[in-house]
Amino acid sequence: MNAQPETQENNSLLANLWERAKDFPESRLILAILIGGALLAWQAEVFLSGRNLRSVMLAISFSAIAAMGQLLVILTGRIDLSTGSTMALSGMITALSLVAGVPVPIAMAIGICVGGIVGFVNGFISMRFGISSFIVTLGTLQVARGITVGLTEGDTVSGFADIFLFIGSGRVAGLPLPVWIMLVLLIGFTIFLKYTATGREIFAIGGNETAARLAGVKVSRLQVLVFVIAGMMAGLAGVLLTARLGAAVSNASVGYELIVIASVVIGGASLSGGAGTVLGVVLGAMLIGIVNNALVLLVVPTYWQQTFTGAVIVAAALIDQMRRR
Repeated sequence: MNAQPETQENNSLLANLWERAKDFPESRLILAILIGGALLAWQAEVFLSGRNLRSVMLAISFSAIAAMGQLLVILTGRIDLSTGSTMALSGMITALSLVAGVPVPIAMAIGICVGGIVGFVNGFISMRFGISSFIVTLGTLQVARGITVGLTEGDTVSGFADIFLFIGSGRVAGLPLPVWIMLVLLIGFTIFLKYTATGREIFAIGGNETAARLAGVKVSRLQVLVFVIAGMMAGLAGVLLTARLGAAVSNASVGYELIVIASVVIGGASLSGGAGTVLGVVLGAMLIGIVNNALVLLVVPTYWQQTFTGAVIVAAALIDQMRRR
């Protein structure tokens, strides 16, 4: 007799929690991650093993680092499709520098700067000539990948110092070093966007570019800056991924731009610009990482993983469109 009232009460409680979650949008992502993790642990016990969790966190850290840079671009209403190729090029340049005898810190800095140069080219051409960033970065995607292949004619570069390999997968306080780097960047980018004038101007450009110009914001200069930062973050992710793999290959990070964009969009950023958080981006990368790991553990074919990523981008874009209406 009391089953129906209890059911209604439970439904009401869930509805209230869901409504309150609007005050903290990331809470819904956290809930999805917890539910997804619990279901995966139920289906595949190996998911909760220390080795698997470290592997998942490593994969998440690479995409999240690149996605933080992509967030800045999307906040201004643009997009960068060259992320994956930039990662590969930066990793290859770093690898070639290392085998040529360049010290590890300098080789890594060179790789990150290469990413920044790609970003500068993207931003400068897009703003100087008024070409859509979609078209420009689609072109640099091919150019960067072509250079990466041409540098070694498709050969693999390996034979790095142990310290470089440690940077890619060594553990500090139980966590892989790239995860710590991701967490530091999470804090840094959050402070940058929330508490600096430049961060607020980035949001202003995405919210209303014309109004931002009238308010004195140097839109073109700032647009180039966000592309440079995005390129450097992609470069850093590429360098760390090379250190993790212990080798640089010309086909590294193929399709990574889709994972990065999906992380940003799932994290709540608006593709039209002006809305998004760094925490949301990291949580978005985490959700994608867990689902991809689930597909691997459940022996789902690779092409379904690609299908999932594409479907998620479309679904997130539709949700963003409905939210803005």
